[in-house]
Amino acid sequence: MVVATLLWGATFVVLRDSLVHLAPATLVATRFAGAAILFLLVVLVRGRPLDRATVVGGAVTGLLTAGGYLFQAIGLTSTSAGSSAFLTCAGTLLAALFAWPLLRQRPGAWLALGLLLALAGSALLSLRSAWRVGVGEAWTLLGAATYALQIVEVARWAPRADAVALTGIQAVVVAACTLPFAGDLAAQLRSLDGAGWARIGYLAVCGSVVAPLLQVLAQRTLPAGRVGLLFALEFAITAGGERFVARWWAGAALILFAVVMVEWREARSPAATSPPATA
Repeated sequence: MVVATLLWGATFVVLRDSLVHLAPATLVATRFAGAAILFLLVVLVRGRPLDRATVVGGAVTGLLTAGGYLFQAIGLTSTSAGSSAFLTCAGTLLAALFAWPLLRQRPGAWLALGLLLALAGSALLSLRSAWRVGVGEAWTLLGAATYALQIVEVARWAPRADAVALTGIQAVVVAACTLPFAGDLAAQLRSLDGAGWARIGYLAVCGSVVAPLLQVLAQRTLPAGRVGLLFALEFAITAGGERFVARWWAGAALILFAVVMVEWREARSPAATSPPATA
């Protein structure tokens, strides 16, 4: 899960630069169409039948993934990568609250404290004095809240589904949901130079194949609240894409402390090796 967050952390800056040339729906559709093709090749080579949990889980989490990525991409057209990082962190931390009624995974006191510390650290790390809440920030927060629900649903389906096939179905659903809104896809893609295609390649392979697969594998045993907290690790990478001030170190230290504190407490708990309860 830590590796996945590091891969995703770089996508904020890559997304921002890619949106100079591509519309949000085009960007999301292109990266996930590429990921879907890669997953399809793997699934065909493996030759394993798809069970109900894999198909339903992939479809549900794919719809939520589509909303999360599309709303985030729309938000990035009118907000900074740093603001997007903070709001995405704030939204994904909601996974612990969503998991309480949906999966009956009640956040403990230490996890709640860790979430608050990570939120404060993200604010120190990402926000600038001129930060405001506008249309772009609202879209970003909506996308983050949608992705928090995605984390919860992955936690529901991952323990009983084929991880590779579920992640592949996610990619197919995201591509199918966003392609109708991509406009003149061919014309937009023809405008890309070598650097633009390199960014698309990173988003497709690292951000839409490797990182989502690692998330599904991790969520076979990790409860949704802890995954939401681990997502905060990616924001240190995000801030590096913009000019940051000395308080970056305090914010990064708070996030790291929050993650280490919660994971250390969980590692000392006798129940740490038990799978999380699901509804």
